[in-house]
Amino acid sequence: MVDTVLDFTPPLAIADAEGLECASDGRIVLEGLPNTRDLGGIPASDGRVVASARLIRSGALDRATERDLRTLLDEYRVRTVIDLRTEEERREHPDPEDAMEGVRFVNDPVLDTAALGVTREGGLLGALKALRALKKNPAGVMEDVYERLILDEKSQRGYARFFDDVLAAGANEGAVLWHCTVGKDRAGLAAALLLHALGVPRDVVMADYLATNRHVASHAQDVADALAAHGLAGKFDEGIRVLNSADPRFLEAAFSAAERSFGSLDDYLRDALCVTDEKRAALRDCYLVCPA
Repeated sequence: MVDTVLDFTPPLAIADAEGLECASDGRIVLEGLPNTRDLGGIPASDGRVVASARLIRSGALDRATERDLRTLLDEYRVRTVIDLRTEEERREHPDPEDAMEGVRFVNDPVLDTAALGVTREGGLLGALKALRALKKNPAGVMEDVYERLILDEKSQRGYARFFDDVLAAGANEGAVLWHCTVGKDRAGLAAALLLHALGVPRDVVMADYLATNRHVASHAQDVADALAAHGLAGKFDEGIRVLNSADPRFLEAAFSAAERSFGSLDDYLRDALCVTDEKRAALRDCYLVCPA
């Protein structure tokens, strides 16, 4: 897998200045959520940077501890949560809405049915079915799913609503958090599209996408351990690795699909997701600041 260097001021420097506990790549230090990251500090091409504690990408929130929720609510001032998962995923692992008083919860599913390697319905049995289906060509299946996330009309409607909800949240103080299940594919593509709309260079967008790999190893190990407990140790190691990796080929497959079908990623944002030049300017005004 390609190792891309994060070529921007570490979010830690900004987070520390505001008293927030944050790792050097923006990861928010939480007990039950390993892949929750503040995008603050990422540079745009106009010289500004993403504001700290405003845009947060994450995995599902159902494993958040009480302390985690207090951190998100009180320190990061999360006021909007956007859930990109399917209805079945939300039903199996609902967000802790009752414990997050004052937060606006929005459902913007970008897939309406299960997708191999991306949606995580059905617990261990669902994971086993996905791994068996992925066994012959797991990377190829994932590339196909990323293309689907770009080209499927349901996905386009979901991501269009995502942009509208992020823009609406920008009018208020506090952060908007979006998540899928692991925080890697649907949430990762949402972050990549949003960062592009904000004018972040593509290599930096890719670096943020790949940073997920530092934080999802525990999820892969959980799956491997569960399969081992059922006598399946070592049988699906490659599938587990691919299923729980942010691979540059996957994001490039998404971008290539957009460029092939719409001409450019900018055209895709405008024509498929209704992200006009005016919306992009408004997003930048909301979420970009001059570096300290």
